[in-house]
Amino acid sequence: MSEEVKKAVCVWCKGECGVLVHVKDGRLIKAVEDPDWPRKVYPRTRACPRLKAAKEWFYHPERVNFPLKRAAERGENKWQRMSWTEAFDEIAERIQKIKDAFGGEAIVHTQGTSYREEYPLRARFFSQLGGSPTYAGASNICFMPRSTMANAIVGMFSHYSVGPKSKCIVLLGAEPLNARPINAQVIRDAKKRGTKLIVIDPRFTRSASLADTWLQLRPGTDCALLLGMIYVIIEEGLYDKDFVEKWCHGFDQLRKHVKRYTPEEVEKITLVSSEKLREAARIYAGNRPGAILEGVATEQSQNAGEILQARWILAGLTGNIDVEGGEELTGPHPTIISCREVEPGIRFSPEQQGKQIASDRFRLLSWQGQRIITENMKKVWGKTTGVPSVSHGPSMYRTILTGKPYPIRGVITMASNPMVTQPDTKLIYKALKSLDLYVVKDFWMTPSAQLADYVLPSSSWLERPILWDFCGYDRYMVSGEAAVPQTVPGEYEHKTDFDFWRELGLRLGQGDYWPWKDLEEYYDARLAPTGLKHKEYVYTVRCEHKKPGYKKYERTGFATPTGKVELYSTVLEKLDYPPLPSFKEPTESKVSNPDLAREYPLTLITGGRTREFYHSEWRQIDSVRSRHPDPLLQIHPETAAALDISEGDWVWIETRRGRVRQKATLFDGMDPSIVHAEHGWWLPELPGEEPWLHGVWEVNINVVIDDNPDICNSITGAWPLKTALCKVYKVKKY
Repeated sequence: MSEEVKKAVCVWCKGECGVLVHVKDGRLIKAVEDPDWPRKVYPRTRACPRLKAAKEWFYHPERVNFPLKRAAERGENKWQRMSWTEAFDEIAERIQKIKDAFGGEAIVHTQGTSYREEYPLRARFFSQLGGSPTYAGASNICFMPRSTMANAIVGMFSHYSVGPKSKCIVLLGAEPLNARPINAQVIRDAKKRGTKLIVIDPRFTRSASLADTWLQLRPGTDCALLLGMIYVIIEEGLYDKDFVEKWCHGFDQLRKHVKRYTPEEVEKITLVSSEKLREAARIYAGNRPGAILEGVATEQSQNAGEILQARWILAGLTGNIDVEGGEELTGPHPTIISCREVEPGIRFSPEQQGKQIASDRFRLLSWQGQRIITENMKKVWGKTTGVPSVSHGPSMYRTILTGKPYPIRGVITMASNPMVTQPDTKLIYKALKSLDLYVVKDFWMTPSAQLADYVLPSSSWLERPILWDFCGYDRYMVSGEAAVPQTVPGEYEHKTDFDFWRELGLRLGQGDYWPWKDLEEYYDARLAPTGLKHKEYVYTVRCEHKKPGYKKYERTGFATPTGKVELYSTVLEKLDYPPLPSFKEPTESKVSNPDLAREYPLTLITGGRTREFYHSEWRQIDSVRSRHPDPLLQIHPETAAALDISEGDWVWIETRRGRVRQKATLFDGMDPSIVHAEHGWWLPELPGEEPWLHGVWEVNINVVIDDNPDICNSITGAWPLKTALCKVYKVKKY
């Protein structure tokens, strides 16, 4: 058989790159950059170490290739191979048993970001199960706060709409040159055109090296800094007076509210000089249109909701909303049925909806906030976008342990590896060990999978079709075909998430709610308005960019309760939150807890991205791991010298919650009082059985991070990953 070339979309990071996959006799030969793909990234797709390792990844001997059932106590790493039919039958039977004993809400779901399959699929399963509206993962600290706050303030998330007309770009806790290849290329091109660049970050990043202004703030003080910029723009009359008068709600209340955030007062909080703050405000307000690109660092703070609210207030004051080169509100894709539209049967009863864990406490991202936002979006856009409501992960795991407000006895995990990706690893461990049923569907035997009852093999983007519009926010719709078979008898048997939910649903009496036989047919249904089947769409459209026009609010108003940009948020007010943002000092800082700081004198930042890895993935792939073999702790040379630490020394990072070790690397691009630890680390090369669990207790920084709900952001539920107090010292050699 001759070699075939398939058109696929790689989702091994946020690049979503078009690739050509060479296949012969159903075997993967190589995956290379598609030269016709319109979304250009930096570094180029062909330079990506992950794409180069596609064959190594796909045929790796440690990949989970068949359904496995636990054959001993949890954590003993003893497994029995079984068929998919046996696995589905047994899991469905055990789900039904839990439901009969405790109610459908006793089974919940966790998910990460890797798969890129439609989020509502799990909601379809659980709603028809009469089950739990509780879904948890990293959503409280990744994308959901950004997108939901945008929906609340301006009626749509702009999804990083920097373009050729942008005259100013603000990177707020974001490092696209490491973490977001699509935006990285756009920013590089913009700088060549003379676009102004402001970087707000405690660390000197690659992007900061390109910046016109770098605001090196104290970790956790972003909200105060933004409020200071708002003060300058209002007091110096730099705002767009016509836009504010016609299209903004609450300007007078805002003006009064920010009076206390003078640059001099903000300097005391942030350590950014009042002169630099004024300069940044003038650059942003004076170079329109401008766009702000916020990163996950804004969402991983005790001030997360307030930071994001202030960010959109800045955009509203300057009239940078729905203009080319500013915050472009593209709206849902006009001709394709969104993943949420195709789910008309998903309705949790009011009783079940009210059982969403912590929805009474962290309300914006819960069903309460989503209901208000969805009503307004439908009035303007005709449909809604985004991820369905999410629950509060830290609260969910505590419910598993306490049984309050009701028992949770079963968890289904897909691509979230909570033992590595969730804070307070010791608590996560106790919760997972206590379950009656724990099912993991993944590519690898992760530390989390080692605690499961069933481990099921997942299909990658190489072996399944894809149709993706980034939750309805993106101007692009990208599509790709399956390049290699999901199953090769005797070698591997992988399945999509769609297959998983559908097969379980059929066994639990949901036949009427799964009318599509596979993911391809499901995508056909979403593409029905175009008259194309998915396979046709891949070869005739492939990557679709819809230009919706600008200043659409002049015809429709904004998709908010007032029809305006809500500087004073009536949505937050309805949810019983302050309608205007204020800065709150982090609970664990030198300012708020000086006694603790005497024992733990350094501020710990976690979570900066690397080009080699994607969260907790890729540590077992030799060609990638060789480029970055060890977890690294950035430490200032002055601090290292005072602690007798040299480049390459293994060091302990200790907080009051415990300690882990990483390798020191000297870095002078931050204040000497700060250290930065990499996230997502585990060691696949170490034994999987306890006590090792693939090194999760040794190098995983989440072991020493707190996520107590009492210190999480009251609006979004975000847990603080940037402001823990720690001490660092050398690992003794034996």
